Amino acid sequence: MLIGMTISSFADRKAGALLKLAKKFGVAFVEFNRSVWDDLPEVAAQIDGVASGYHLPLMSEDGYDFSCLDAAAQIDATIDLLNKHYRRLNVRYCLSHPPEPEQAKEPMRTSGDFMLENLSRLEAPILLENVEGWSERDFDKFYSIARARLGDKLWGMCFDPAHAFLRADDLFLRFHEIAGEVRCIHLSDCTDSRDAHLPFGSGGVLPIDRILKFVRAHRWRGIINLEIIPHSLAEIEPVVKSYLKVLRRFSKAKYFATLGRLAFGSKTIAQTESNMANTVSL
Repeated sequence: MLIGMTISSFADRKAGALLKLAKKFGVAFVEFNRSVWDDLPEVAAQIDGVASGYHLPLMSEDGYDFSCLDAAAQIDATIDLLNKHYRRLNVRYCLSHPPEPEQAKEPMRTSGDFMLENLSRLEAPILLENVEGWSERDFDKFYSIARARLGDKLWGMCFDPAHAFLRADDLFLRFHEIAGEVRCIHLSDCTDSRDAHLPFGSGGVLPIDRILKFVRAHRWRGIINLEIIPHSLAEIEPVVKSYLKVLRRFSKAKYFATLGRLAFGSKTIAQTESNMANTVSL
């Protein structure tokens, strides 16, 4: 099993420096987004020993996704970058949401076809992620169409419990039904009305402990990526604590090894933030 976290630049902290920091406490997997291209040489210099994934563009964050006919030039540029560099970045998958129905500019049939056409051009394996705007039935139908179009290039699903929770789906039953197709779990806490990407224990309502216990009971051995995006170094410590919680459930040996890494030169986890700030500034 690989346990990791999303790496996205914020303020003056670029992806390469954050990747270097994550490696300091033993993270073996990261998921990138478009910010990786702004710091590609440094990321490539730091990526050795770390596997990665790549989250494809989102309407809500990028203003387009792979289903947007009027964004063909941006899509082509993204595909070219990924096909050129995915091996260099140790990319295990490229992750896509299905077209967002409430934001799609084209009829769903057209946008869905265009998305699958674009996904087929990627050389890396593809994951499709459940989203709040799609029912389980509709997502499964789109997934079946994608399987027929993409074949073995479609590696499987990414399951986001927060998305299922916000749809008021039974996320435990859902995971039980699709566990064999799930290659990655996106994990972060949420409020009762918003996919807030919160660290664990930060006022969210998702039953994190029960989810971790349930996943372990299935003997599932995929990738757990903490999709928690801090906005400053002051928010790093809750991310680290979330990472430790997952490690403690699935890999006791690595959990204690990571505690040792964090304690090196630091008496308590509470001092992690200042240590990290010093590390990043090196």
